[in-house]
Amino acid sequence: MNYETLSQILRENSNKTYDEFNNTVINSKVPTIGCTLPFMRKLAKSFSVEEVESLPVHSFYEVDLLRGIVVSNANLPFEEKSVYLLSFAKNIENWAVCDCSTVKVSKAECEKYFEFFLSLLPNEQPFVCRYGVVNLLSNYLDDEHIVAVFSAFETITQWGHYYVDMAVAWLVATAMVKCRDATVAYMKGEGRQVLNKFAYNKALQKMRESYRVSPEDKQWTYTMKMQ
Repeated sequence: MNYETLSQILRENSNKTYDEFNNTVINSKVPTIGCTLPFMRKLAKSFSVEEVESLPVHSFYEVDLLRGIVVSNANLPFEEKSVYLLSFAKNIENWAVCDCSTVKVSKAECEKYFEFFLSLLPNEQPFVCRYGVVNLLSNYLDDEHIVAVFSAFETITQWGHYYVDMAVAWLVATAMVKCRDATVAYMKGEGRQVLNKFAYNKALQKMRESYRVSPEDKQWTYTMKMQ
């Protein structure tokens, strides 16, 4: 499918109300058409990696999203797929394309992808860093990996970028559910030195907002606020 045909399909399946909503939450300079995420996921099944790699970057939000979905879902060996993922990550312009394009990691390649996503955190491009963080969140919040995940925050160079800080806060708050004891220890110790004030306090806030965190732990978060 060429770009002209794709553009026509996207416009034929656009929703003006959804487009207006998207524009209020995505915070992107890339123009949008107004196609829903379920539609984009369905459309992505018709494309190969080679096809989406030929599409123009930042022509429309939906085209960027299509590339991310196709590449992240591609059934390719790690050595090949990771090259496409890095190329995609370097062109991410907004949080929505980033967060809707996470990889579902197989057990066979779990450790290879773990090292790959860790390697994205020091990147000077904020959305490359965020892409690493959200993929760690999606795949590695378990007892085997959580200490290494927390340690990797020391490599982040883009503290203070809103979308990096928010991704880290989101990960830590989710870790409170999946790896409670390790997360409590981190927030009492290294987290207070490594995380900046915004990310640290935002993680506590997100814990309080979660229905999966116990009332006792929610009360505990009030005692941990960074002043």
